Amino acid sequence: MVGRGSFDFYVDVTSLPTGGSGSVQLIQIAIPTKELRYVEKAGFFVAEVRYSISLRSGDKVVYARLLQMKDSRDALPRVKDLSSFLCHIDSCDVDPGSYRLTVKVEDLQRRKRTLLGILRKIYFSSTVKDAAFDVRPFPADGIALADPILVWESDRSGQFIPNPMQIYGLRKDTLSVYVRASMPAGSTADSLDVRFALTRDTGEAMEEAFFKVPVGENRSAFLRSVDLAAYPAGAYRLTVETRAPGGLFASSGKDFSVAWELVNWQKPMRDIMFEARILLDDREYDDFAEMTLGEQEAFMRGFWKKLDPTPQTAVNEIFEKFQARLRYTDSHFGSFERGALTDRGFTYIRFGPPDEIVNKPLPQGRDDLYGGIEKIIDEYNIMLEGIMMQPTKDGRQQRPLIISPDKKRATRGAVGNDVGSFEVWSYSFKGDPLLPGDKGMTVKQGIRFLFLDKDGVGDYRLTGSSENMSVGD
Repeated sequence: MVGRGSFDFYVDVTSLPTGGSGSVQLIQIAIPTKELRYVEKAGFFVAEVRYSISLRSGDKVVYARLLQMKDSRDALPRVKDLSSFLCHIDSCDVDPGSYRLTVKVEDLQRRKRTLLGILRKIYFSSTVKDAAFDVRPFPADGIALADPILVWESDRSGQFIPNPMQIYGLRKDTLSVYVRASMPAGSTADSLDVRFALTRDTGEAMEEAFFKVPVGENRSAFLRSVDLAAYPAGAYRLTVETRAPGGLFASSGKDFSVAWELVNWQKPMRDIMFEARILLDDREYDDFAEMTLGEQEAFMRGFWKKLDPTPQTAVNEIFEKFQARLRYTDSHFGSFERGALTDRGFTYIRFGPPDEIVNKPLPQGRDDLYGGIEKIIDEYNIMLEGIMMQPTKDGRQQRPLIISPDKKRATRGAVGNDVGSFEVWSYSFKGDPLLPGDKGMTVKQGIRFLFLDKDGVGDYRLTGSSENMSVGD
């Protein structure tokens, strides 16, 4: 489970047997320190977060908790990636059944800079909302085998830090797993036979081991580690099978992924998804969104490999160009949000620097504005998008009314209260498209994009183009 919002965090839930029909749910929460704000206080750097946990069965809340946690350090975290995180473990007893879990995390050092945020103390936050999961009953007359717990670090005393991110590779190339089992009442078994296996999502067997673990007071537990250094990026499945005299058998499993690219450990998931949105079509993007981090890394590696113009060299020029355009757009178009997220940034990344940019002010009056837009349409052969025609009293369609595509309402510029401007980007010589699919532009006329800054504050929105196409197609 991944919390989304102002930052990313990770949640995992593990069922542990209690000896009866119920079980203990171990709720593991991890927040990468790179996502948090550290503030210097009395010579220390402090991050402070607030957790709210709610577990529901139908309409009934069966468990709820609200708590705060501080992380105090002598210096700012040096390793700003997924190998450094705050971890919280909570637990509750539940009966078998279907449940929904909601976890909200607030960064108490980052209050939203709006009047409402200041007055009501609203902080930057992220949420796992109504995540559904089932709690299976453990057998009373068989081996009660818990779900494997993925471990990030452990010590000789048996204490460990879980890994709810379920990611290994560059920053932790050793998979560690904690497994617990309980035997039925009256069992005389003094050991369990264990099969421990790892497979890729393709079905390829990667690791298989057989061993025994001791049983004491009808309980058994073990910590197993596997070196993943030779494992390629991708998704994997861990399977644990246990056997005992009398034909007793139980199995459980856990999915995890392996990622080796430094950029995947350093970037927030929202940035990875945004870059995928720039590069992939709708179907590919939907499939990409369902992948694990390791699967995403393997997919993008293949994606860039296909585009590499010089595969015999160590440098992929197309990938380097993409990264350079991301940096350029972030530094040149980011007035109110990340520059690459803006319409001009998106267009620049996909089509490259325009051959010509025309920047002119928009007229202030309503009639002058309509006339100005019409001149732009005629002069630059633009087909407007997000445009509706303003009906007259007799029902006929008349002049265009500029509509904000995301809000579907008339912009402030349409009523003539602000001095805005427009930009026309012209690609007369096909520009420098990043992707092969973008090279199908009109060769003779090139292509033009119209951006409107309706309020004169530098917030340019894509309004139309000279071709009946979408930048994201």
